Amino acid sequence: MTAIDPLSMNPNLAFDSSAPGAQTKPSNQLGEDTFLKLLVAQMQYQDPMNPTDSTQFLAQTAQFTQVETLNNISTELKSQAAATEVLEAGSMIGKDVTVATSSGKPAVTTVAHVGGNLSVDDSVGATASTTTTLYTTKGTQVPVRFELTKLADGSDGSKHWQARAFVSTTQIGGPFTIDFDSHGERTSGDITLTAAQLEGAPGTNGLWDPNGVRVDLGAAGDATRLHIASGADSLTTFGQNGSDGQSANGVVTGVQFTANGPLLTINDQQYQLTDVTDVHVL
Repeated sequence: MTAIDPLSMNPNLAFDSSAPGAQTKPSNQLGEDTFLKLLVAQMQYQDPMNPTDSTQFLAQTAQFTQVETLNNISTELKSQAAATEVLEAGSMIGKDVTVATSSGKPAVTTVAHVGGNLSVDDSVGATASTTTTLYTTKGTQVPVRFELTKLADGSDGSKHWQARAFVSTTQIGGPFTIDFDSHGERTSGDITLTAAQLEGAPGTNGLWDPNGVRVDLGAAGDATRLHIASGADSLTTFGQNGSDGQSANGVVTGVQFTANGPLLTINDQQYQLTDVTDVHVL
């Protein structure tokens, strides 16, 4: 019996790129529509002297049902995965994370974020400290400890602290005065460690940004800002914008949802959700 190609014999199955609404050429993948058209064509052009066994049609119909079910399951799984990504990305806001970087090029630290709560009940001489890792132009990690010491309150109820920066036991910066109003909100500016001060770390001469490192203490209304309130001291570092070329640390400050998945904003840079390797407890 001569073989009949149902796609070539049936003009309704031929693709016409000039036809109204024609957008793209058909792909090589067999979808539900293609499967159904093949089945209809097979029934229409079967040999009347040797018709196809009805059990074969039943088997093909069952196969079609399986294909349709698998496609529906695949679509549902993709939808669920996208919804899970949205929820997961949203829950990342405010968390301190480590992300993998693909550039392979070290980035020198120019901004470090320090915040948290200083207790309103602290007496003169009380101290609070936290340590963050800064990066040189070569990607060398330098742990810098920030220590704050309580000063006397002002007659207007204002609060005052003094900050110093240390590498190991060597003081490289300060003292800097940090002032707060009677409501515990900071009124003084951020702190800057100059390149000359940072070179107090052994082996880092000439390896810092000429403008040094600005210690960002957080803007008004920022949940991670440095402020004074009831409760215990909880001075904390919230990442910085340097890296060793392989990974970077920082707090997630925003999420942008795109067709290619969520993008997390960390230290004013955007990273894929899948770039996150670690989530740290603040």
